[in-house]
Order: sequence, then structure tokens, then C-alpha cells
Amino acid sequence: MAKTKEASTPLICAVVFFVLTTIAFGVMWYLSYSEMDTHVNNKKNAEKDLATMRASKDEAERLARVYRILAGVSRDDDVQVITTEAKPNDKIAAEVKYFNETLVKKAGSGDAAKLPKEIELWPIDANGKAGTPPPEGLIGQVGKIDKKETLYEATEKALANYQKLAQSMVDDTKQLQAAAAALKAASDKFPADVKKQVADVVAAFDKRTADYQRDMAAANKALTDAKDARDQSDRDLRRANVNLSQLQQDNQRLAQEVNKGDRGAFSFDEPQGKVLRKLPDGVYEINLGSAANVRPGLTFTVQPRDFQEKGRESRMRSVRVPDPKGGFKSVDKFIPRGAVEVYEVLGPNLSLARFQRSADPQNSPYGAELDPVRDGIVVGDLLYNSVWRKGVADRVALVGIFDINGDGTDDIETVVRDLTKMGIPVDAYFDMKKRVWVGQVTERTRYVVEGYYPINSATDPNRDEKTKLLNTMSAAINETKQKGVSTVNFRDFFGRMGYKFRLDVGDDRINQATVPYLGNVGVGDPAPPAP
Repeated sequence: MAKTKEASTPLICAVVFFVLTTIAFGVMWYLSYSEMDTHVNNKKNAEKDLATMRASKDEAERLARVYRILAGVSRDDDVQVITTEAKPNDKIAAEVKYFNETLVKKAGSGDAAKLPKEIELWPIDANGKAGTPPPEGLIGQVGKIDKKETLYEATEKALANYQKLAQSMVDDTKQLQAAAAALKAASDKFPADVKKQVADVVAAFDKRTADYQRDMAAANKALTDAKDARDQSDRDLRRANVNLSQLQQDNQRLAQEVNKGDRGAFSFDEPQGKVLRKLPDGVYEINLGSAANVRPGLTFTVQPRDFQEKGRESRMRSVRVPDPKGGFKSVDKFIPRGAVEVYEVLGPNLSLARFQRSADPQNSPYGAELDPVRDGIVVGDLLYNSVWRKGVADRVALVGIFDINGDGTDDIETVVRDLTKMGIPVDAYFDMKKRVWVGQVTERTRYVVEGYYPINSATDPNRDEKTKLLNTMSAAINETKQKGVSTVNFRDFFGRMGYKFRLDVGDDRINQATVPYLGNVGVGDPAPPAP
């Protein structure tokens, strides 16, 4: 029995060793297959992340194309790719719609149809699909618009979105790099061809990222250049406005000095006749008639019989006149005793004249309405007219706007007719529409009578056209001065001959009368007939 027990011991040990060896190999194989499954799962997760990143990259690239087109810095294939890939209600249509709505909202109009004609929106058709983009982006449209703040805001909004997209691309790049690192760690355990494919994908993405960053830099530079150009234009406009304001002040000062000198031309007027008899109802007999070539419609200012001895100072009065602010101010004005208009010629040395009342008593050129009783024209008072002489009259020319009744229309045709009716020759007048002299100013012309000038300002939408008109009028007046013709303001001229006109014609009425002479030069209604 002892031998049998000793003989079985090795067998038992062999069996035990075999069992233990089998268990060990089973555990090792199990662990080996578990690690392989883990690597396979990691690979699948990495490939899934890569696909997600590729989709995100493609979406970001499409949005980049959209914003390059909107900004006006698109590449050759951007429009074709976006037009081909656009679908109803996709991300492209959503971004374009958001941009259009933002631009309309920033413009403050609430209606795309009311946007400036230079702005073209990217259309969205009835199916919600982005249509063909406009030929020019924001950069091209910004270059066509002067001081359009709403478009600048839209441009800044587009730039902000562009920068936001850029930041999104940077974030996506970081995520892709992280995924690529994870994929690299897993792919190191796979064949070299898998590693090469992944490296090619990463290299292609890096190239597209570099291209995008280069294009974004170019777009930013273009937007910066556009903003610099806009700022330079604003500075140039401000300087031009300052220069224009200074020139206007200089012109006004020079006009005042010229008019001041011209007024002296009337200081040696001689009386042309006198009042013979006072009749009822403001009618007077005067000692001028057909022998002096007196015509109905001829007007005179009336001065006291001692006016020549006492001079103009004897008729200076302080009167209240309207000021530019809508109130009144006190000024010293020369007030005649009255004004009369011839209405019937009775003989060689006798005519009937009627006391002349102002068409607007509140705005009489004499500072107040004259009354035949209160102002007291009496027998022996003297008759004056600045340009009319017995049997002959000074020749005149007219330039400017003559709104004598304050209705916002140029009455130069009426003035020419009235002066001609009085026997005062009008050698020429300046045609404001064709901007040439009608008739001829010669050395025989005594006075150039200046009417109103167009009112110009830095904010006037017709500023450039008015400036051209003012320059043309100044050139015409300088031409007459070279011929030795004196210039006189219509207020002094009409006031010294008894012609009725309204004193307080506002700037808005003068501008209204100027409108027909702006643009379409030489085309439109014919000018008044030549005198």
C-alpha cells in the first residue's frame, strides 16, 4: 500500500500543474482580447469624433463663404458653391435672412423697399432658399454711400458676426486638434497606412484653416480701408463746410461794403418836379407831363420842399422792422414824406398822380405805411426818382431773384414790364435758368440792380447747385463792373423811385423761388421776353 501511494503523488502533481497552467493561459487570452476590444472601441469613438468635426468644419466653411460674399471679398468659387449647396430653410438661408433683417432694422426703415438704392439684399425665395447673392458685398456698397450711418452699423454687425465665426472656427480647430491627438494615440497601435490617412486629413484641414485665416485677414484689411476712406471723406466734408461758411461770410461782408458804396451813388439826386395842387382822395397834380415823356405807372418819392437844404439826415427815423429770429428790432431808416404814382397825363406839363399805398402795410419799404393825411404831402413838395430824368431815364440791368410780393416766385418778368412801362430802359437781365445775360450791358448802362441771392447752407441738399449758381451770378456782376457800371441793391433802388415791393421776404420764400433754377440748366419754361 505504501508503494501505491508514492506512485500516485507525481500524477497528482502533474494534474494540478496542468490545471493551473490551463487557467493561467485562459486568463491571459481573456485579458488580451479585452485590451483589443478597448482599442477597437477607442478607434470607433475617434472616427465618430472626426466625422463630427468634419461636418462642423464643412458647416463653418459654408458660413465662411456666406460671410465672405456678404462682406464683398468672396473667392472665385464661393458664389458657385453656395448657390449649388443652398437648400430651403437651411443654415445658409437662416444666416442670410438674419443678416437682411438686421440690416433693415438698423436702417430704421422697417421695410426693405425703403432702403437706399445702393443697398442690395441677398434674396430669399418663397421656398425659403437663398437665391443668387448681390454682385457686390458690403465693402462695395459702403463705398457708394456717403454718411449712411445705418449701413455702417450693418457693416459693423457683419464684421462682428464674421469675427464670431472666426472665433468659432478657432474653437472648432482646438476641438479637432484634441480629437486628432486622441486619434493619434489610438492609431499608433494600428498599421502605418491608417496613420498616414489621418495625417493627410489633418494636413488638409490645416491648409483650409490657413486659407481661411488669410482670407479673413484680407477681409479685415478691406473693411479697415473702407472705414479709413469714410473717415477721410467725413474730414474733407467738414473742412469743405467750414470753408463754405467762411466764403459765405466773406461774400456777405463784401456785398455789404459794395452796397454801402453803391448807396452813395444816389446822394446827389436832383428833384424832377413838384406838387402843384392837392385834390381829394389822395390825388395830386404835378408839374410833369408829356413834354417830359411822363407815362402812366411812373412813380416818385415825395420829399419836403426844404429837403435839399436840410439833407437826408432830416428824414432819418428810428423804426421797428422784423429780425431773422421772428421778432423786431429798431433801425434807422430814411423815410420819405410819401410816394405817388402817375395814372393820367393831362398835358405837356401836367399829370395826375395818386398817393401810393404799400401792398402790405406791415412790411412797407419805408418802415411804416404812409398816409396822405398823416404824412402830409403838400403843395410845393419835391418829386424824386433815382433813375428817371425829364425826357430821359437811366438805363439799368437786373440780376438775381425779384420776389416783390413774397409769394415764393421770381417776379423779374413783372419788374421788367413795370420799369419799361415807366419809361426806364432795361438793357439786360440775367437769365437764372440758362445763366446768361439776355440783352447786353454796355457802358451806357447806369446801374445793375441786384435782387435776392439764393440762400445756401452747409446742410442744404442743393448746396452744390446753389454754389454753382452763386458763382455764375458773381461772375456776371464782375463782368458789368469791368465796364464801369455801378451796382445797387434793389431795396435802395426801388425805395428811391417809389416802386412798391415787400420788405420781409423770408429765406424759405427765396429758396422756393430759387428751385426752378436748380438743375436741368437750359431746359424748362422759357425765360421772360427780352426787354
